[in-house]
Amino acid sequence: MSIQSDTEMISISAVERYAEQNHLEVKEVYELFYRHQIFEKIILQHEYLHQISMEEVMEFIYKEIQMNQHELVLFHGTNIDFTKIQLNKSHNKRDFGMGFYTTILETQAKEWAYRLSLRNHTKAYYVMKFLFDENDHLKIKRFNSLDKEWLEFIKENRTKGRLQHKYDVVIGPVADDNTMETVQLYIAGIFSTDEAVNRLRYNKVNNQISFHTEESLKYLKFIGRNQYDGDLYL
Repeated sequence: MSIQSDTEMISISAVERYAEQNHLEVKEVYELFYRHQIFEKIILQHEYLHQISMEEVMEFIYKEIQMNQHELVLFHGTNIDFTKIQLNKSHNKRDFGMGFYTTILETQAKEWAYRLSLRNHTKAYYVMKFLFDENDHLKIKRFNSLDKEWLEFIKENRTKGRLQHKYDVVIGPVADDNTMETVQLYIAGIFSTDEAVNRLRYNKVNNQISFHTEESLKYLKFIGRNQYDGDLYL
C-alpha cells in the first residue's frame, strides 16, 4: 500500500470515529480538521501513526486539537432574552439534571429556540453564544455514547429530579424524539437495559453540554446573541 493510500485510510477512519465520538456530522469534522491542520499533521507523522492503534491515533488527534483550542464555542437556544444565567430557573427532571444547557451545534440551538417559541407562543427566539474555558479545576463528566451508564444517568435525573450528581459540567449525547421514546420505555421498565441500548445504536443523536454549579459558570463567557422571528430556516 502506498503512503498516500495509507494516510487517506487513517484520515477517513479518524474523521468517522471523531464524528461518532462527538456526535457531529462528518462535514463538521472535516471543517474542524482543516481548521487545526489535522490532515497535514497525519501526513507529517505518517511513519509514527502507521505503527500504532487507531485508539492511539485518536489520542494524538485530540491532543493536537486541544493544543490549538483552549476555549470551546457553545450555543444556547431560548425564547427569552436574558443577561444573566440563573441555575435555579432551570426546568426540573432534565437529562443531566437541573442546569444550563448548551450545544456545540448552532443549528441545534436554533431549532431548540424555535420549538420553545412555538410552545410558549412567543414570536421572537434567540441563540446565545458563549466561550467555555474547559478548565482542569472543574469536575467534568463525559459520555461518549448511548450506553448503559448514559441510560442509568438519565433515568436517575429524570425520575428523581433536581441534581443527582456532583459534577460541575456534563458533556454527552442528547436524545432526539425517536431516541427519547426508547429512553422513556426503559425508564418505565418496558425495555431492559440491553434492549434499550441495542435500539439506541441505530438512532441519530446530537450534542449537549450542561452547567450545574455557580463555579462552572465562571468559565462560561457570553459573547453575543442572534434574534430570529417567524419560521425556522436552518
